[in-house]
Amino acid sequence: MFYYEKIFLLALSIALPSPFLIAQIVSNDSMASAEKSAVIEPRDFIVVGEINIIGNKVTKSHIILREISFHPGDTIEKLELQTKLKSAKENLLNTSLFNFVKVDTIPLGSQRVNILVTVAERWYTWPVPIFEVQERNFNEWWKTKNFNRANYGFFLNRENFRGRKEELSLYAQFGYTQKYGLSYTIPYLTHKQTSGAGLSFSYSRNREIAYRTQNNHVVYFKNPDEYVREELNGKLNYTYRRGIHNKHYFECRFIKASINDTLKSYTIDYFVNNETEMKYFVMDYSYRSDYRDSKQYPLQGYFWEFEITKLGFGILKDEKIDITNLFLTLRDYEKLSNRFYLSGGLKFKFSPSKNQPYYVQKGLGWRDYVRGYEYYVIDAQSYGIAKLGLKYEIIKPHVKSFEIPALNKFSTFHYALYANIFGDAGYADDHQYSLTNPLSNSLIYGYGAGIDYVTYYDVVIRFEYSFNKEFEHGFFVHFNAGI
Repeated sequence: MFYYEKIFLLALSIALPSPFLIAQIVSNDSMASAEKSAVIEPRDFIVVGEINIIGNKVTKSHIILREISFHPGDTIEKLELQTKLKSAKENLLNTSLFNFVKVDTIPLGSQRVNILVTVAERWYTWPVPIFEVQERNFNEWWKTKNFNRANYGFFLNRENFRGRKEELSLYAQFGYTQKYGLSYTIPYLTHKQTSGAGLSFSYSRNREIAYRTQNNHVVYFKNPDEYVREELNGKLNYTYRRGIHNKHYFECRFIKASINDTLKSYTIDYFVNNETEMKYFVMDYSYRSDYRDSKQYPLQGYFWEFEITKLGFGILKDEKIDITNLFLTLRDYEKLSNRFYLSGGLKFKFSPSKNQPYYVQKGLGWRDYVRGYEYYVIDAQSYGIAKLGLKYEIIKPHVKSFEIPALNKFSTFHYALYANIFGDAGYADDHQYSLTNPLSNSLIYGYGAGIDYVTYYDVVIRFEYSFNKEFEHGFFVHFNAGI
């Protein structure tokens, strides 16, 4: 009631300024605060006792406690307690360390509770073979089913290394892209667990690469007798995470790439000045605010991220590239009713650098795309994309257990099923390749319906049937959330 009175009096005071009205507003605020403090009584609070954790055979307790926003001895309003327990569960699941999490209370009288956190850890060591197709998406590969465009090999990945959420990876890959590398990530460097770091090195080479786009389709150059491109990549990053939902990310990379002389005669802009080698530094900064209930398949909450990437600093004598890219991503997820969910997303890329070598420029059709245009590439230095989706929960998240003592980390799994309808739209602003690519510099859109299957280990499989502006339609499969 006081909120609307204050708005009314404030509007009136703008039209007819009066000391009496200003005093009345202040008085109303004081009365509201007094009434609120009079309503809340000590019996409406809960005091948190101990926070006990079971099930963490590998994960250190402080890694789990880092994701819980309250501490022993904290006083919490009874009405807020369930919200905080739910948030703690979601935060722990979003670490990708656990298959299942339960956060329960153990009453110790009328105004004091202990907290019991029960976790089921994932399998953290993966000495598994690599087999993947080398395409922009699964649907592009499925058109030809060409296994010559596949990668194979092995990697040894130790997640949650030392029980501190660190990750160590070694890999050797052969086939379409030969690649060797290692990476090590430390998410918590300090006692306060707010800073983290990581480093990685990789070397790769190909006998075939995409070197231009024609009619919005990628054109490839292949030399079966020698490698067309080689690339060396070194990366160092630093993260600062204060609280649970907000994170700063800094990254510095050094890249050295080269192509053979034969490819140079097919293109004039693959590298800067049509040279056969590029060496340059990249600096990347991003700020992310993530309040989604799930990172893999969100249904409620919101997310936004700002990123700026600078390619080339003139540090090296022959570092001739100078490109700046700005990104902004916004997403929102709402629960409409017991089984209906609405989601929407916007993403913008802006680059003041209009002249970019083909090697580094990426428009729509790679990481970002409009559904219905999975078979197309739309080169662009800047672009915008909007997505909207409505979901219906066919099967709510359900847990299924099997008695397999020897495989206890795999004997219980969860699954859920959703039907959805969606609509996407995008615009690619291209100043270099639009003469041979008609979808550039025009509004495109797609729409359709699908089924999403969600299960553990962050697996999402989307089956969709889409239509686009070109009156084309087809069936597509994806392995991540649509928005």
